[in-house]
Amino acid sequence: MNTKLDFPRRLSGDRYRVDWLADFPEPSMQRLRAIGIKRTFHDGQLVQKRGDSAHHVLVVLSGRLRSVGYTEGGAEQFTRWMEPGEISGFSSVLGNAPVPVDLVAAGDVELLILPSQPLLEVLANDALASLAVARALSLRVNELFDMIFIRAEETLNARVWATLQRIAAENGKPVHGNVVLLISQGDLAHAVGASRQKVNVELRELQAQQKIRLGYRWIEIFCGTQP
Repeated sequence: MNTKLDFPRRLSGDRYRVDWLADFPEPSMQRLRAIGIKRTFHDGQLVQKRGDSAHHVLVVLSGRLRSVGYTEGGAEQFTRWMEPGEISGFSSVLGNAPVPVDLVAAGDVELLILPSQPLLEVLANDALASLAVARALSLRVNELFDMIFIRAEETLNARVWATLQRIAAENGKPVHGNVVLLISQGDLAHAVGASRQKVNVELRELQAQQKIRLGYRWIEIFCGTQP
């Protein structure tokens, strides 16, 4: 049994995003491939619905999933995108909890679907795989605490700036020393929980402060203002 627990060091731009499969030695990967089922979803297709009972774990192999919830009044609450290597469904498989968010394909997405019982048998006999699960879930808890604290910010400007940094840390791409996030102002407004018009005002203020640069469906965050 492989007991080397040398996980890749977290990068500042990947605070919570964990490529779960990258932590696995090849024998563990072979066991997952043996029990997994590959499926492809197309842009806009609903992969999982909040409140459903899931009996499997999803692993993103390529493309990305849009993670969204809805308030009691029906307003969309965007959280972020799930990128290749990320997982969803362990709260259902391990805790018998309902699916917490809607997952929607953002473009073509290939997933590896791991049925619960065969997956639990693999984890019971593979210490490194189990620790990789624990690592991913512990970072997800940290992310949720960050989201709670961001919501408690006193001003809309602070909430917009903190939310922008959080999503950029997960989904942004490094470009010439800065971070570029491909996101519409509408999606950012859904993540902040405010109207697009109000968020636009705050974004223009952040641009005036030289913290960001605005483009069409993208925002560049200047590296000197990253946490």
